[in-house]
Amino acid sequence: MNVAQAVGRALARLGAHTVFGVVGSGNFEVTNALVEGGARFVAARHEGGAATMADAYARTGGGLGVLSVHQGPGLTNALTGIAEAAKSRTPLLVLTGEVAASAVRSNSRVDQGALARAVGAVPERIHAPETALSDLARACRTAVAARRTVVLGLPLDVQSAPYDGPDACVPEAPHATGTAWQPAVPPLAVP
Repeated sequence: MNVAQAVGRALARLGAHTVFGVVGSGNFEVTNALVEGGARFVAARHEGGAATMADAYARTGGGLGVLSVHQGPGLTNALTGIAEAAKSRTPLLVLTGEVAASAVRSNSRVDQGALARAVGAVPERIHAPETALSDLARACRTAVAARRTVVLGLPLDVQSAPYDGPDACVPEAPHATGTAWQPAVPPLAVP
């Protein structure tokens, strides 16, 4: 298993029921792992629409909203929806590929952390295979407990690295065991 697969499976175990997005090479494996873990993937025609759907899902009681987009232009296409979610303090986790640090000439290279901060979201990153699941847990905790929109960068070189850590260190979400799932965060009132 690689890091992308471990992160996707862990996020499904943490209770990601539904994921919205547009799949590209930078988020393909993590999105597939989410689906294999039991999450439903809702494909959109544009990242902006996917961001708005994930925001609405979280606001109307669906729990943590999850958005999956490609690095660079995939993220920039979603920024208007991410900004609205951040402004509204929607518990939203944005999974986005990120070019490897060594890919200095990549046409998808943008400072994704700066973009997240610029629209009021919290930038986070999967730093290394050894910290992948703790990085994910920190991002989810910030999204849910602090009611923040978190942009979680998944560098391509880290995603493809082998993951040898324990798969069971993430608790199984209630929906996976058949019990009724309750949102961890109460829905926001929509005027």
